[in-house]
Amino acid sequence: MTYEADEQWFRQRLAELEEENRHLRAAAARFGELAERLSEQLIKERRLGTERRQKDRLSDDRRMLSKPDER
Repeated sequence: MTYEADEQWFRQRLAELEEENRHLRAAAARFGELAERLSEQLIKERRLGTERRQKDRLSDDRRMLSKPDER
């Protein structure tokens, strides 16, 4: 290979890597946004679960809600 051919190959490879880097950064940003939304949803669901657990039960023993022969 000549110097010009080497230089052209390296410039082309550099452009490809820069493009790949842009795609990876964009994907990482989208992934981060998704992770944040999932985290917020989990926090909301946990709060609802806490509120649900604080409500009075129909019976002290949940097993009493089903008939003994159905267990």
